[in-house]
Amino acid sequence: MRRSVARKINRKNRTPLRKGDVIFYVALIALPLVQIAIFYFGVNFQSILMAFQKSVDGVFIFDIGPNWNKFVADINTKEFWVMIKNSILVYIFTSLSGTVLATIFSYYIYKRRTLSNLFKFVLFIPSILPGILLVVMFQMFVSSGVPAYADLLFGIKMPDYFSTDFATSDIRFILVTIFSIWISFGGQVLIYTAAMDQIPNEIIEAGKLDGTTSFTEFIHIILPSILATVGTFLIVGIASIFTNQNNLFSFFRPKDMQNTEYTFGYYMFSIVYSGGAGSSGYCYAAFLGLLTTSIVAPLTLLARKLLSKVTS
Repeated sequence: MRRSVARKINRKNRTPLRKGDVIFYVALIALPLVQIAIFYFGVNFQSILMAFQKSVDGVFIFDIGPNWNKFVADINTKEFWVMIKNSILVYIFTSLSGTVLATIFSYYIYKRRTLSNLFKFVLFIPSILPGILLVVMFQMFVSSGVPAYADLLFGIKMPDYFSTDFATSDIRFILVTIFSIWISFGGQVLIYTAAMDQIPNEIIEAGKLDGTTSFTEFIHIILPSILATVGTFLIVGIASIFTNQNNLFSFFRPKDMQNTEYTFGYYMFSIVYSGGAGSSGYCYAAFLGLLTTSIVAPLTLLARKLLSKVTS
């Protein structure tokens, strides 16, 4: 009875929409809706169809057999499982290790410690410079700068690990992964610092009155307060395990790489890149994308559920 009366009152108090307001609202959301319809639903719908198709002279016809047979052949190779391992390692280092380091640096900046503004500037540089410029800078630093300093200070002769002589070396993969951590570091620090700034000062002051140190404040006050933000990064990282290219294409030409350096995301990219428009590579890449989505989606939802339980 009370709810029905409240609804009648709310209806009477509503301001009727004017025609001009409706036109303005429709015009405001029209472009975003069209973009979502075309570039999200349209593209993904076509990709789902391609997963069940093959290409014959540039014409796509429904036949999932070639995609399935190629997938069965792939999983029986050593290189396939190396790609899976590399993708998981990239997630561990960029999401887990990167998050741990980012929260520590964010706390240092949040506390306004010595040179915190300088660290903030240095960490934010990758967020404002073009990605290919950062790749060139990093590659030159590792190839020329580090060997020169090692020779000058310690007399150690270091090779150029980005040369083709080290195409099978795990060191190149590690270096590229370090680069991926570095370029994503600034964005994480920015968001974590902003989340820490939202913590009420009363809580921090109460902790100081109780005798908390910087370490106990970080563990018992700061981390629980920003846990939802940290969890968001970890969940997003899970969703991108099989699509993360680890910036391999920016560093190396396909012919300069070995399969042992591939991630699963780069493998799918290379299939499309080398095949060209209208090739069966599109269909197989779509098939792999649909298959990995069916694996990652439940893991992402499970991680989100676990996070909600921890933060509640």
